[in-house]
Amino acid sequence: MAEKEDYTKDQGDAGPQGDQGDLGPQGNQGDAGIQGSQGDPGIQGNQGDQGDQGDQGDTGPPGTTTWAGITDKPTEFNPDEHHADHEDGQPGAIDVSALSGLLADEQDAGKIKGVTVNDAAKADTYLLSYDQTTNRIAFVRPFPSAHIDQWYQLAPRLDGQEFILSLLAYNNKLYAGTGPGGRLFEWNDVNAWVQKAPELNSQDSARALAVFNDKLYVGTYPGGRLFEWNDVDAWVQKAPELNSQTQMSSMVVFNGKLYAGTSPGGRLFEWNHVDAWVQKAPELASQGYISTVMVFNNKLYGATLGTGLLFEWNGVNAWIQKANELNGQTFIISLAVFNGKLYGGTNPGGHLFEWNDVNAWVQRAPQLESQTHICALAVFNGRLYAGTQPQGRLFEWNDVDAWVQRAPQYDNQQRAFSMAIFNDKLYAGTYPTARLFGTFGPTPAQQ
Repeated sequence: MAEKEDYTKDQGDAGPQGDQGDLGPQGNQGDAGIQGSQGDPGIQGNQGDQGDQGDQGDTGPPGTTTWAGITDKPTEFNPDEHHADHEDGQPGAIDVSALSGLLADEQDAGKIKGVTVNDAAKADTYLLSYDQTTNRIAFVRPFPSAHIDQWYQLAPRLDGQEFILSLLAYNNKLYAGTGPGGRLFEWNDVNAWVQKAPELNSQDSARALAVFNDKLYVGTYPGGRLFEWNDVDAWVQKAPELNSQTQMSSMVVFNGKLYAGTSPGGRLFEWNHVDAWVQKAPELASQGYISTVMVFNNKLYGATLGTGLLFEWNGVNAWIQKANELNGQTFIISLAVFNGKLYGGTNPGGHLFEWNDVNAWVQRAPQLESQTHICALAVFNGRLYAGTQPQGRLFEWNDVDAWVQRAPQYDNQQRAFSMAIFNDKLYAGTYPTARLFGTFGPTPAQQ
């Protein structure tokens, strides 16, 4: 029998690997695992563009006001009776004595501002305020546009001064040049003058104020000097008398220079910006007094006392006559530019003249009652106004052919000698007790 081969003996070398067999079918999917925790939220994206605005809805019905729920309602509501009940001394009077803190600080010790009272009977709107002078509630009437009817005193006499010779707004304050003390007064915006400069170098009339290069100047009498205010408490001399001209009756700024009309020689002076007057026009036609100077249509004009003439400066060295005397008016006291025309106020007839732009005065208003002097002219609220003598009245021109009285004489003041516009209100300086008047002011509530 043949011997059986033993396969357990040493194995031979492995043969080469065979090819991979075909992929078997996929098994069934296993069970889903446990869901993990939610991640942190991502950064919010930018806001999208705003959509178009929708159409406006229909207007609702008008509202109504009723007394519903008010048990003590009146049978009818009378505004005048309600108004009267709150007047000073009445049961409903407003007590402001205990005002304090911010209200007192901001409203000046209890002044009540901004409450409007519509009173058709008075034809104006009044502001309710606390009048510290009388210690009571008062109606303050803002300047009415067409119903001026009286003067209101805004500052009494100070330190024996008789004239408010000139009146001018400067750095948001109202200033006055006085006589016979040659002082500078500042109004305290309420009820009094405050002295800001005493007399200097025996110049007892601060005759003509002007603002030039952000400084306040005055032309004087009897030395014909130019003073500059130091903005604190004193005048400083900037030009002495020249050629025996003792009075600077009026001053004006023209083409970047300061000019003055003089007397007794009727000349035109220009200041040299340093320390002296320079003569720019001598006397003409025996007119020894240039009462007022005014700029009109880029020309410099002067009006005269003597025969009531109008002069134009030739821009170099002489006056040129532009209007003769008219209707016996020998003194053109005041000039004003109004609606593109040049006007003059006269004496001895208290007339209003208009220059024809060529060679003559044309009368636009004759004398009204006994007022012989048109001391001052001012344009305010689209109207031309005049301050008068001998009774210190306020006239308004009717724009055609006559004066209309707007304020009668007040407390024996004989002249509304100077006028100015300040903070949209009209003011006048008076003689013989140097007061400040306005066409507005506190009216006691019981009036």
